[in-house]
Amino acid sequence: MKTRLKTVWVLAATVAVAVALSAVVAGQQQPPAGAGGGRGRGEPPPPPAAQPGHPQGKLVIWGDLASFDKPGTSPTHCILTNRFKRGQQVGFRMTAIDGGTGETEHTATMVVHINYMGRTIDLPTRWRGVGGFPAEEYPRQPSEMWTGVWVVPMDAQPGRLSYTVTATDRFGRTATFSPFINVVPQLTIVAE
Repeated sequence: MKTRLKTVWVLAATVAVAVALSAVVAGQQQPPAGAGGGRGRGEPPPPPAAQPGHPQGKLVIWGDLASFDKPGTSPTHCILTNRFKRGQQVGFRMTAIDGGTGETEHTATMVVHINYMGRTIDLPTRWRGVGGFPAEEYPRQPSEMWTGVWVVPMDAQPGRLSYTVTATDRFGRTATFSPFINVVPQLTIVAE
């Protein structure tokens, strides 16, 4: 009987975590910031105050790559991909979760570290949970999203690049994300 209860409890906890994690929705726009506002311009707002019950457990982060070509100018805008041509905008979409509550950890700050031509480029991300997303693109306002954009240099040579993402929250917890070790899904620059 105890084994059956334990199995049910583990299954229920797994379902609860899966439901919480499935709420991640892609997005990268933020509302205008000051006079020069617009997509990707201005200073990002600070993260909100810590949520009740945080921190519990480990800080967990994960994400993906997407085309961040300008909306309306490219049919590949926000399409998941790992293959980019020179001049394209590589979008790093990340999220941070409090491992104990399964809720978004809004206080996290994340940095993408791209290994390019023998050096590391540190690319800060922006927390996008401030609202102002166009309703035609987003069925709800995403609050679990951090994004960073890197434009592939015009003189970039075709090949694979490696990257990692590091995060720290206001409680001092840290986490590192690395894409799967298989070379096929790595960030890849392709010829025209």
